[in-house]
Amino acid sequence: MGRYCIILGIVIWCVSAQEIYSSDEPLDTKQDARHRIASHSKTFHDKWFSEDKFLHFSACAAISGFTYHLSLRHLDECEKRGRIYSISITALLGLAKEFYDKKKKGHFSWKDLFWDGVGLGVGYLVFVRPCR
Repeated sequence: MGRYCIILGIVIWCVSAQEIYSSDEPLDTKQDARHRIASHSKTFHDKWFSEDKFLHFSACAAISGFTYHLSLRHLDECEKRGRIYSISITALLGLAKEFYDKKKKGHFSWKDLFWDGVGLGVGYLVFVRPCR
């Protein structure tokens, strides 16, 4: 039960830590086009350590544990399939997030994928492996 509380706490914290950016006044089409061109021409500085990287790490750790326990407890799958589902779903969600960032924000971050992988590994060691 304690693991479920930890996973739920991490997921809630990650969701609440997301910042929502919005502008107060809408841009007309010319301003919107100039804004898109200017935003794509700026160089993107991707740091190894930032709040975003911590969110990638903690979300993947939580997702890996949550999907493993969900598949075992509620879907009545065997442990081996639970591990496969957990790792696969977490990796696919990390990749999907980066493809979404590439489409919407114009950049694909290998550093985000690295932290997704580290979070997946830690989630596996903390939540999945001890349950054997």
